[in-house]
Amino acid sequence: MMKMKQIYLFLSLALLCACSSDEELPAVAQQPCPALELTVSAGGFITDSSASGTRATDNGAATTFENGDRVGVIVLEDGTLKGNNLPYKYNGGSWSFDAATVNSEGTGKSVYYYDNKATNVTYIVYFPYSTDANDVTSIEGDGGLKSKFIPKADQQSEADYRASDLMIWQSTAGIAPQKTLAATLTHAYNSVSLLPEVHYTLDNGDDFVHPSPAISDVNFLMDDEIVYPYKAADGSYRCILRSGLTNSSVRCFYTCDNKTYSKDLTVSLAGANTRYSSTQRVNAGSYSLANAQVGDFYCKNNSNEGYLIPGEIASLTADQQAACLGIVLKVGKDDSGDWKDEDIYKLKDGTTEMGIIHGYVLALKDGNSGNTCAWGSYGEEIHTDQAQYTLFCGYSNTQKIKEYVAANAGKTLQKDFPAAYYASEGYEQSYPSPSNSSGWFLPSAGQCWYWYKNRDLLLTSMQKVGGNGWQSYYWSSSESDYYPAGYAWYVGFDGGYVYDDRKRDRNNRRVRSSLAF
Repeated sequence: MMKMKQIYLFLSLALLCACSSDEELPAVAQQPCPALELTVSAGGFITDSSASGTRATDNGAATTFENGDRVGVIVLEDGTLKGNNLPYKYNGGSWSFDAATVNSEGTGKSVYYYDNKATNVTYIVYFPYSTDANDVTSIEGDGGLKSKFIPKADQQSEADYRASDLMIWQSTAGIAPQKTLAATLTHAYNSVSLLPEVHYTLDNGDDFVHPSPAISDVNFLMDDEIVYPYKAADGSYRCILRSGLTNSSVRCFYTCDNKTYSKDLTVSLAGANTRYSSTQRVNAGSYSLANAQVGDFYCKNNSNEGYLIPGEIASLTADQQAACLGIVLKVGKDDSGDWKDEDIYKLKDGTTEMGIIHGYVLALKDGNSGNTCAWGSYGEEIHTDQAQYTLFCGYSNTQKIKEYVAANAGKTLQKDFPAAYYASEGYEQSYPSPSNSSGWFLPSAGQCWYWYKNRDLLLTSMQKVGGNGWQSYYWSSSESDYYPAGYAWYVGFDGGYVYDDRKRDRNNRRVRSSLAF
């Protein structure tokens, strides 16, 4: 029995030896430490409030990042460069290491990994990323970040302005290594902002103040250097100030109505991250009907008189929108050319002849509550004009249609000539025209074509005041030269043309009113 136990023991040892050859158990792969993660935000400029005329708040003082923006990350360990200007890219929601940029540069940069054995680590994050910052280890001094980002003399484009606006964040020096950085960047330089405004007195007596595109040739004189600023969305002109200025006074120049104006701003020669803002107002006098420009807002006051608000304004108040009836379609009355107008206009009272015609207005809304309508009866020629692409004669055309109805018993404008009705009397019921205007009429084919050619400019103003956009087809008041008794011209906004159709058919055609003032 003892012998059998020894045999079993011997066999067990042999099997154990067979299983324990020189093979080793597989080693667990070593996982790299986490890659450095990054969140970035930008602090706004501190707005200086000591200058006369400065706004309490400055629209645009804060900086926001856009999809595709890049920041650079610099990592120092014991003063030695370990993360050499690493690009991180923003995708609209988060930041990540930009391998594509690194590959295109061919610099061999790689993502920086968290190292718990590192000591005395300092992190620097800056915007905008540039290879000029390769091998940079500091912010100030020769070879520092600020020496690589000198504000440009020409900052007129958004790209040049942003490239001049160096923003930086630096961690506390010599900290423990971080897995994630939350960097709030501040502006490395100061900024100046000038908002030139124009003050008009409107015909209704209101004062009207707004930034004006009539302002031009804006520049800032800093020491002996002229800097051309960026025009922001709010109408202000702003630029980034370089370091090393010796004169604390920055002179701002601008032109309005061929007159040159200037303003001195006092800035600090030290410090950073401050925006010095000033609003300067130019008194431009009255803005009357004689000042009309295409795209202006045509309004009616409480005395039932028409007046204008410049179309260049960014937005209208609720009261101004309520007073607005239409948009200036064309300025002045032409005696010759494609837009010739031989009509003799009377005020809406029907008896008083109008003097100077300052221009024409296109209504904010489609007639007939936006519904389609026929032009009128088939087989009846009214003898309106028959020009397809020229002439401004919608007023006389509409008068001829009304006179035809009056001369033929049993006919009514609404029943027999609905297009003219909904553009004139029907629209007047909903949107009464001012007493110093011609009243509403159905524009001629030439006027409709002029409208089409200027549709983009007019639509910009329409949208500011809540007006209707354009539908596909609009009737004119002009009869077709093909068969004037049965056909009339309409304008096609779907392809840009003037064509004719049977007067009795709707065919998705609408009307838009006009008036002269």
